[in-house]
Amino acid sequence: MTVGAKKSADVERQVLDQYIKDQRVEAVVQECMQTILAAKPENPRRFLLNKLESDIESDDLSDADLQRLFVVSRRITAEIVPQDTINIVISETLQLLNCDTVSLFVLDRKMEMLRLYASNLDTPIMVRVGQGIAGSVFLSGELVNIPDCYQYPAFDSSFDVKTGYLTKSMIVVPILDYDGQSCGVIQAINKMPANYVPPPDSKKFPAGKRAIAFSRQDEKMMIHLAQHVAIAMRNAEVYREAIACSERATGLLNTIQSLSQDLGTQSLLLTLTMHASKVCSAQRSTVFILDDHVEQLWSVSTDTGAEIRIPKRAGIAGECCCSGAVINIPDAYADPRFNQQIDIKTGFRTKSILAIPMLGAEQEVVGVIQMINKVSYDGQLEYFDEDDIEIMQLFGTFVGPKLSHSSLTASKKQVHQSEGEMALGRSANTALTPEAHSHRPEASRNRKSILAPLDTFDEELPGGGD
Repeated sequence: MTVGAKKSADVERQVLDQYIKDQRVEAVVQECMQTILAAKPENPRRFLLNKLESDIESDDLSDADLQRLFVVSRRITAEIVPQDTINIVISETLQLLNCDTVSLFVLDRKMEMLRLYASNLDTPIMVRVGQGIAGSVFLSGELVNIPDCYQYPAFDSSFDVKTGYLTKSMIVVPILDYDGQSCGVIQAINKMPANYVPPPDSKKFPAGKRAIAFSRQDEKMMIHLAQHVAIAMRNAEVYREAIACSERATGLLNTIQSLSQDLGTQSLLLTLTMHASKVCSAQRSTVFILDDHVEQLWSVSTDTGAEIRIPKRAGIAGECCCSGAVINIPDAYADPRFNQQIDIKTGFRTKSILAIPMLGAEQEVVGVIQMINKVSYDGQLEYFDEDDIEIMQLFGTFVGPKLSHSSLTASKKQVHQSEGEMALGRSANTALTPEAHSHRPEASRNRKSILAPLDTFDEELPGGGD
């Protein structure tokens, strides 16, 4: 064979290998073999020909399959609570396909990642868009049916190596929304033979040893199922948004109601802190009042009721106070302004931070609202978005003017006024009247009890933001 002929043969071989990969020829051949072995016909060639002709003439599911699919779809679309919807999609798909594991990847549009829920996971995990086979299916929008994952180049066996699980067969189907865009992926692993009974020790005898390839009928079932899952996911998303809007509105109404009451400064701060967490779905929050006379931010611990005082320019809350600008940090540990030592000391894990300045009646900064760790509807940590900023700025417009007239601010103004009068009296070399002398100790005591900073900062801030 000449060099040119050998090169041409190599090119042709590469083209054929790529064709086999793209068209999943090995999967088709394996499915045909399984069909023949299951039926054991006297004339396999004739049987296979009739089977292929039947599949080509009709792409519909059997009446029994349609009935099963109808029952499952009705159960899935009946749910509107997000987490319940996810749970029932996974459990019903397990039974529908008779497989060992089902995973549901849901697009988190805020984080631009896929949130993975699985029948063998206690809590969801985040996956990058495009990562792994499911990620590539999400991007391509095309179904993938793999009869033997260890023969599939894109398969990552590190999970199997780590856990001892054996992944044999896999089918991955994109979930498309009403615009035809991918909004998730549903993945089934290890198709089980009919009447398969798991052994008592599943770790010693993994299900993958008995797994078979997913059939063409399974593909059809998954395609139809994914359409109903898309509807259920959309309904759950609308429900989640409605609940979030309701909670925000309720939080704002409760805040306005609290502001109308005659509360002391500490009680007011504790009440506002509680409402702020609910309005923005944050794990923790702190409402600070600016004590400009001693250049400190002042608040009250929701756990102990003790005072919290930090320098006016300290940390993220201090920067927000001095700049009068919103600070939104999606990843605290990636921001050099964040003090990680407090997390290390307390064991709390700070993920996201949102600091909002509060303005008084004259548009001056009178305090700061600091939110720690945005929490999603399923309890997962995410980051604060523009909607959160908008609602907290609205929260600040109600709270700021009230705080500017709080007892702390009022007492601070009285101290300023007293000191000004005293300085004016000294410069004029005038003597104080006995009545004036009688008020001086009281003013001094008020100033000490309200404005004196803590000697040490033993009271740590929630989330270590400052």
